[in-house]
Amino acid sequence: MAETRNLDRSRTVLAGLTVAFAVIIPGVLKYLLTSAGFSFLGTMAWALGYGGFALAFWYAFIRPIDLTGPE
Repeated sequence: MAETRNLDRSRTVLAGLTVAFAVIIPGVLKYLLTSAGFSFLGTMAWALGYGGFALAFWYAFIRPIDLTGPE
């Protein structure tokens, strides 16, 4: 039982870090590119970065969940 709790805790921390980086990295890239005069590239970097992290989060954490109802 203790191994399951440690695994759950490490996956929870990993999920939290993934979400934090999903907001921080695309936001910083957008800020840097926009302030350098590349507004469109900044918007694209934010959209692709945020979308990519959302897809990675779904693939790693949400997809493996068994969502079947009672029989």
